Amino acid sequence: MGLLGQLPAVGALPVRAAAPKPVELLPAQGWGTGLTASYFSNGSLAGQPVLKRQDAVIDFRWGMNSPAPGLPADNFSVRWEGLIAAPGTGRYRFVAVTTDEVRLWVNGRLLLDTWDGKKSNGKEENGVSLAAGEKATIKLEYNNASGVAGIQLHWVAPGQGPQLVPTGNLYPLGSPTTADPAGAPAVAKAAVAPAPRPEPTPAPVVAAAPKPAPAPAVAPAPKPAPAPKVAKAAPAPKPAPAAAKPAPVVAAAPTRKPADDDDPAPVGDLSGLYVITVRSTGKPLEVTQDRPATLSEQLAMAGAPPAADPQWRLEPTGSGLYRLVVPGGNKVLEVLGSSTSNGAPASLWTYYSGYNQQWKVEPTGDGYFKLISKNGRNKALTDKDSVDGGVQQWRYTGKLTQQWKLTPAKATEEPVLAGATNARKIGDNGMSVYPNPSNGVMQMAYNLSEAKPLGWVLYNQNGVAVRVSDYRKQPAGSHHQTLNFTGLPSGDYYLSLTVGASNTRQLVSIRRPNAEAPEVGGDTSARP
Repeated sequence: MGLLGQLPAVGALPVRAAAPKPVELLPAQGWGTGLTASYFSNGSLAGQPVLKRQDAVIDFRWGMNSPAPGLPADNFSVRWEGLIAAPGTGRYRFVAVTTDEVRLWVNGRLLLDTWDGKKSNGKEENGVSLAAGEKATIKLEYNNASGVAGIQLHWVAPGQGPQLVPTGNLYPLGSPTTADPAGAPAVAKAAVAPAPRPEPTPAPVVAAAPKPAPAPAVAPAPKPAPAPKVAKAAPAPKPAPAAAKPAPVVAAAPTRKPADDDDPAPVGDLSGLYVITVRSTGKPLEVTQDRPATLSEQLAMAGAPPAADPQWRLEPTGSGLYRLVVPGGNKVLEVLGSSTSNGAPASLWTYYSGYNQQWKVEPTGDGYFKLISKNGRNKALTDKDSVDGGVQQWRYTGKLTQQWKLTPAKATEEPVLAGATNARKIGDNGMSVYPNPSNGVMQMAYNLSEAKPLGWVLYNQNGVAVRVSDYRKQPAGSHHQTLNFTGLPSGDYYLSLTVGASNTRQLVSIRRPNAEAPEVGGDTSARP
């Protein structure tokens, strides 16, 4: 079975005659309603989506038209996320019928990748093992640069031909079964669901129970007699568990002898900048990978000494959850590929509100915290030796490698580049960029008369966003930040700074006659 490079053009997509075939594949539970879709008005999934909705199936033939109001007909991208349930146990292969760029992850494994002009290898290596009755994470990313647009997602079940993945096997982010991906049979699920949470399906059953009031009224005499007896039997056992208060003693704060430090653990709102260290070795949390340079790396390139320990900014996302942001950029700590499996590696990626990018930061009771992924069913951030794959997620068992100390840190001050204070200032916030032209490393400075949220976007000459920061509130005063665009080709770009409702745009040029970094030093009076 060929992959993307061998598939027909979108204009030649097969007629939906293939739709009846999925009937042969009975869904594991049949509760699927489709995937969560985020549509972007650029080709790089950058910034906030223009449209969020639920798509029942991945079966689109937009042609030369826009996929939805508010989106362009060319240069748009889409991310579909959620869960996928296999109808039977076996190895499944996936095929994306499209002429555009795609990336597909299933259960954290990258199966298809033609992003940035990559070519499919044409081999049958994009299979993944799935189990009946269980759900795996799925993420599909699509980018249309220009021309005819469209995509279909097919799967090849064991012993069958390619078929469109049906709605019944696809589940959105935040569906009722997300917390229980193993998925009990439908009958058992209905019995269990009413107790913990009143889901829409069980609720009517509970409401229907009171209606046969006449029936209980007919036999009132017999029922009161057994009822008191049961009630009296119930209080008798309850004193026993109450007396069993040795349990708190067993919770033995003494057993955890490392009272290693006297610094009190943060409490309440944990927003702020921290050095995060693992209890087992005291090693700071650091995730390294093939990625754009971090702030400390940018500073090192500019000649400044790197920070002693990596820092992380905890920012609330609501409902007691946090994202862990790398200071100086918009990369956050995430579980690679939205995997829910033990051993899935931690990674850095641009924040897009994914469940795998949000963490519960829960105290362990003795000055340390466990970091639980919202996506991972009680999976905790776990420190592993680099030979074992580095930082990963594993089911929380209370190991010292799963407990982390949050030490408040001061933000690393960036040195001012020599000559930066003399750069031309434009716009309401005195935006300046120096040096310009540059070799890709430049420093942007600006002033805030009051605390305001801000962010920036770098566009190429075609208006495509090629680098995007997050949009975060900053205090009043003078600010500057080093930007590293050395991964981009030489040319002219537009750097757009948005402060509140104000936008300032400046032309910046990247030239490489030599690879020397700009000189650090000079007047530091602009430092906040």
